Amino acid sequence: MLFLTMHMVHVLTVILWIGGLAFVTGIVLPMAIKTPDPLQKVLTFQRIEHRFAPLAKAYNIIVGITGFVMVWQTGWYELYFRPGGWALTFMTAVWVFWFVMLVGLEPTVIRKMLDRMAREGATMDIDGIFRKVKTLHWVMVAISLAASAAGVLVAHG
Repeated sequence: MLFLTMHMVHVLTVILWIGGLAFVTGIVLPMAIKTPDPLQKVLTFQRIEHRFAPLAKAYNIIVGITGFVMVWQTGWYELYFRPGGWALTFMTAVWVFWFVMLVGLEPTVIRKMLDRMAREGATMDIDGIFRKVKTLHWVMVAISLAASAAGVLVAHG
């Protein structure tokens, strides 16, 4: 029963998390990029990012807890870094990447960058920065979806 509960919470939280990332990537970033005023472009993205970031952190932590409970309960930890456990290792690596991004880099590096863009907008290549952010977000969506597909393989393998 614990495994089933953890699995349901895990999957539902992944849906919320990656769905939110896809929304930011596919809707919010293009909307911000098309905003003509550089300051408004930054402020639009910053307002939405500041609202989604705490949710993404919470989702990441819930996914991590439920994932590690399932790994521990099933003994799957023995599969890490073995050929038969590549999907589990990949999912965990993607989770660690996101944890570092959301808990370490986002509060320090990304927020400071957005604040700097809001202050010094006229002297920066904001359009270029947003194009790079958009590309990076699509890569992160693709990697996250690949990790989700790996999760399906683990659950049904």
